[in-house]
Amino acid sequence: MVSKTRFWYPFILLMFLCAGAAMDTIRPGNHLNSSTTVVSVGEMFELGFFQPTDSEHYYVGIWYKNIKEDPVVWIANRDYPVTASAFFCISDDGNLEIKQGRIIYRVTDMTLPNANVSATLLDSGNLILRDENSSILWQSFDFPSHTYLPGMKLGYDTRIQSTWSYVSWKSSNDPSSGNFTLKLDSGPEKQIMILNGDAIYWRSVRSWGDSSNFFEFPVETRLNMYNFSFVSESDTAYLTYNIYSNDTISRFTIDATGQLRQLLWLDNEWSVLNSQPVQPCEVYAYCGANSSCSNVSTPICSCLPGYKPSSVEFWNNGDFKEGCSRKNELQCGKNDGFHMLTKVILPQKHLTREVQSFGDCRSSCLSNCSCSGFSYTGRNCSIWTGELINLQQLPVNNSSGTDFYLKLAATDLETKKSSSNMRRAVIVSVTVTMTVFTSAFCIWQVKVKRDKRKAGQDLLSFEVTMSPSHTQTEQCKGRWQVEHEKEVEIPLFSFSSVSAATDNFSFSNKLGEGGFGPVYK
Repeated sequence: MVSKTRFWYPFILLMFLCAGAAMDTIRPGNHLNSSTTVVSVGEMFELGFFQPTDSEHYYVGIWYKNIKEDPVVWIANRDYPVTASAFFCISDDGNLEIKQGRIIYRVTDMTLPNANVSATLLDSGNLILRDENSSILWQSFDFPSHTYLPGMKLGYDTRIQSTWSYVSWKSSNDPSSGNFTLKLDSGPEKQIMILNGDAIYWRSVRSWGDSSNFFEFPVETRLNMYNFSFVSESDTAYLTYNIYSNDTISRFTIDATGQLRQLLWLDNEWSVLNSQPVQPCEVYAYCGANSSCSNVSTPICSCLPGYKPSSVEFWNNGDFKEGCSRKNELQCGKNDGFHMLTKVILPQKHLTREVQSFGDCRSSCLSNCSCSGFSYTGRNCSIWTGELINLQQLPVNNSSGTDFYLKLAATDLETKKSSSNMRRAVIVSVTVTMTVFTSAFCIWQVKVKRDKRKAGQDLLSFEVTMSPSHTQTEQCKGRWQVEHEKEVEIPLFSFSSVSAATDNFSFSNKLGEGGFGPVYK
């Protein structure tokens, strides 16, 4: 007879294992399959297998427990998908691994003194692997995917050969590594940048500082919601942040289109607080080198004065990445000069010079054969060498922008001067022509009025000459009387003159008839 105790023992053990899988920690001997998960103690995040929409693949990931819209924040095996038969567990040597038949994918690869470890999912979304002394051996925050959560880092540590960068999904339904990478520039400017493959796609305008704002959101939002901090040492530099309120759910993501988005969970949906880049001109080198980009012009790109498209065919087809090249090379001497561009956003990567005046700044660029242009504002002299990248032309009515002095060969300056003279000559010619035309028109108008007045006077003359005593009467009038008659405003006509003027009141000259009788022309 089988003991009742022996009968219930496997069932109780199974319940324990299932309960263990439903908690926040995985221990040796436990495993997760496609239908079991681990939930953080505050039920903020969940760990398990997920299957993207319209996909047959399975991935081990972490997602928001109570958010159904775009919930995934971390993926363990993004480039190594598995099937529904796979399971996630702690191996005999204490590492995290995914097993599918004979195929094993190691999430961690460490040499540990013993396998007495556990993996716990925290309410921050961080999965940590700890030893028996609770020392952290590994954490998912050090191996981010596409989501930048509060408490995570964006930067690098060369001492441990670690880089905290974020890689987009390949598409909205494919979590494998995409084309875009969000990272912190290791150069002195410490700018945030997005790479498209190996090429720079976008770079933040500002470098980090106490009052800097990488993401261009309002100051009150940054100060009241986010607590950013930046650590910069000789071998380490990273940006991290926290959220003041525990009730606020927010994150940053780099999506499959290359957009860095700042999201806030509000009214049961993700609200986009900010997105970069906003305009095409903010995309790094969108118009190529030595060109000007304007978000309000068509086409959006144009070569700088003294430059021409490097590839006319590509340029005419709207592909501006080849940029522009000089029409004439600089002579590296006194024959070179400068052309001023107003209301521009200055190109990136400049050098600073300590000078006392505008003339000193100009001379510094002129004497440097590699200098492409300079800017001088408030005793701050900046010069650019080599190619000019991301110069933006602002609209005329824009109150911001800076003057930039573009260095050109003397030939291009003469050409520009000749072009200006030609434009001035055309303006003068058009002005003179319009003046002559206007004068001629005015003279013609005066002549027409004079002819009409003369026609009236001729009618008066007709009446006078029809009188047989005209000559005798005129001779008998005194000088005063003649002048007085000329000043009469309303002329009087005799019956004979009117009869002669209307061809004896011909019907063909009749205009109509009113209350005082017929009217003739």
